[in-house]
Amino acid sequence: MPRDPYHDFEKDIENSLRRAESLFQKSSRDDKARRELSTTLDSLRQDLDDVKETVQVVEQSDASRFGIDAVELDRRKRFVQKCESTIHRLSSHLTSVMAQPSVSLAWEKEQQQQLLAHQDQALDTIGSSLYTLREQAQLIGQEADEHVLMLGELDTDVDRTQSQLQHAMVRMDKLIAQTDARLGGWCVWILIVARTRRN
Repeated sequence: MPRDPYHDFEKDIENSLRRAESLFQKSSRDDKARRELSTTLDSLRQDLDDVKETVQVVEQSDASRFGIDAVELDRRKRFVQKCESTIHRLSSHLTSVMAQPSVSLAWEKEQQQQLLAHQDQALDTIGSSLYTLREQAQLIGQEADEHVLMLGELDTDVDRTQSQLQHAMVRMDKLIAQTDARLGGWCVWILIVARTRRN
């Protein structure tokens, strides 16, 4: 009679269940473990469906034809039920964990929030600096306007002073001309008087 392959399937399923339990322990804090657990559970369901189908075939047929007694058949049925229960428990856990944000996602979200807070703070600092620069620019503009006004007044004063100086020079020139004309007349008279006395 050929060797019953059921025991090999049973060992493979038991190994996969041990691996699923190990992944289950890590799945709440590890995205990779969650993904591996999901894949392992899918594979387990398919393998267990195949084993369950063979157990049902043996149960519905004459088990003795396959060299299986009632005790062994009952043990195989309990094994399938136990595996189904374990897979259901692990699947339920995986579904609930997948519904929650992962630890890494929460950490990434926190990092993004901190980054946004730093950016907001930097923007506030830049805004404050720009406000200070604007105030300084306004003060410089006011001082420049005052200087332009003062220069305009200075130009007016210089023009007025220059005009007054020109008038003073004209008057001085007239006075000098008048003085020269008078002195010249006096000199003529003095020379006449001096000649007259010699004669």
